Amino acid sequence: MKPCKFRRRSQTPDHVSCICPSLIHSGSFPTFICDSCPLATIEESPKVDFFEQTKRLLLIHQNSGQYRPQPKPCGGCGETKHRVPEPEVTQFVWPYWDGGAQADELRWSIRSVETFFQGKAKITIIGDRPDWYHGHVIIKKRVPHTKPNRAFRDMLGKVFYIATHAEINSECVWMMDDIYFLRPFTLDDIKTPRAEPWRPDESNSWQKRKTASMEALAARGLTQHDYATHLPHWLEKDKLRVMFDDFNLHEHAMLWEVLYGNVYRGTPQRTRPFFARFQHQADKETFQRLTANTTVINNTEPAWCDGLHDFLAELLPTPSSVEAEHEASKPVYVITKKGPRTVRRRPLETHRDYIEKQAQ
Repeated sequence: MKPCKFRRRSQTPDHVSCICPSLIHSGSFPTFICDSCPLATIEESPKVDFFEQTKRLLLIHQNSGQYRPQPKPCGGCGETKHRVPEPEVTQFVWPYWDGGAQADELRWSIRSVETFFQGKAKITIIGDRPDWYHGHVIIKKRVPHTKPNRAFRDMLGKVFYIATHAEINSECVWMMDDIYFLRPFTLDDIKTPRAEPWRPDESNSWQKRKTASMEALAARGLTQHDYATHLPHWLEKDKLRVMFDDFNLHEHAMLWEVLYGNVYRGTPQRTRPFFARFQHQADKETFQRLTANTTVINNTEPAWCDGLHDFLAELLPTPSSVEAEHEASKPVYVITKKGPRTVRRRPLETHRDYIEKQAQ
């Protein structure tokens, strides 16, 4: 018998009824008539949503005892006594290397937090102290260039400081210097997990490390959501410290945010429209138009331009509390990268090969 979305069961086993709008049937009829019906249509399968599918899978694992969700703050009944109290001061932490900064992106990022965060923010930098900054800083030297995978090791070293340093609160927000908030936001906005579906890609070293991170998660039966989206991350120090040991990040340079998100954050939402990332330059008006419904943005290095600077300068004119007074009035759009680094070479007469040839 042909499959058909219009067919309905009848009380008689070998009879069916039909709801096709092009036919009028009185009561039921034998099932063999469906085989000659030209209007029989297979019902289309609904489009599978990635996050809904993951949610159903986690529910199955939860019911079977394979997965235990993290407890969430209560907010359904409206009673204050059931709610998890938010911290009086939220610490925002920026790992920062002055040599990698293109301009004063960090200044705008800090201004955006102090301008739009609906709470009291504590500003902390781990790494280098900019000339204009006079706030809380935890000095950490950059990983030596002799170490393999220097860029990844340097970031992991700073994140490990977050997990272990006494001057970092038990809970904090991890930031980057090229992340900017554009409108008021709350701690709940930061705590809400957001990710994208992972698409395998090994086009560069960063993507290869993401693949390695996903494979490590899959080996443990965990989800593989892509949390490496350049969004801020809500962190708990104890969990971050345990994750470093569990995945041996001291030896394996994987993407910590991918691991942490899939281990501790639960089922995520999509990043848009809350977040937008810009990879190309544009004028101020274009940035204003494209961010009409966006709360936080990030830019790649090639996207930093006059248009983005003017957009942020108009939105964030007030200096932050950590900007030195004598520095606050200075222009902040200064490209510090002038070109390739000059390499100093040893004089030819000091080379061994040259000395040996001269001796002959």
